[in-house]
Amino acid sequence: MNYIRPLAIALVVAFGTAKPAIAHESPQSYDRINFQVSAAEEVTNDTLEVIMYSERSGQKPSTIADEVNRNISWAVGLAKKSDGIKVQTLHYRQDPLYSNQSISGWRVRQSIRLESTDAESLSALIGEMQGRLSVESLRYTVSATLRDKVERGLIAEALNRFKSRGEQITTELGRSGYRIVNIDVSTSGQSLAPVHLRATAMMADEAVAAPSIEPGVQSVSVQVSGTIELKIPQ
Repeated sequence: MNYIRPLAIALVVAFGTAKPAIAHESPQSYDRINFQVSAAEEVTNDTLEVIMYSERSGQKPSTIADEVNRNISWAVGLAKKSDGIKVQTLHYRQDPLYSNQSISGWRVRQSIRLESTDAESLSALIGEMQGRLSVESLRYTVSATLRDKVERGLIAEALNRFKSRGEQITTELGRSGYRIVNIDVSTSGQSLAPVHLRATAMMADEAVAAPSIEPGVQSVSVQVSGTIELKIPQ
């Protein structure tokens, strides 16, 4: 019993003196700096997209629906005969028309979407289809293949700029080096020029010229933002 008590006291003292040593241990200190850089390139739009529709109104829904269905079927068949043109059917609507709170007729409408990197062929097809369909919207955009190629180059450029900016900050503040804490890469695109559409919907028995269109350019950009740490001199 006389030997156990001094040993217990010794252990308590040992652990008691260890705690302040850990509490007063100074971790390495760093300055954290946040900044952002970017890289951008104007890219010529290479893909033409158009949405066209057939719409009819009348008293008998089956009659006007049949006419719309025939027009869309004709347009889809025409598009499939053209190489390099993608076609997709879109929304189909059949809505009642009201007069004095009573149904006075019906409106039926369906749309298709056409897309191609061959703007000349698609423009000619649009002109042909406008004999029976109307144009809802038409725009140029950058294809996924071209966008990916451009973004890859811009990402490399933006990362090099981030590295260079980090080295500049380190040098200007008189530090020996830096390390990256976190980094974020994001991309964006913004159209800089509208597509001009000259031709409009015509009657079925009228000759329709192909629409006049200009591809314009789009600004594709990459932003790199992040945080670096600079060690504070001791």
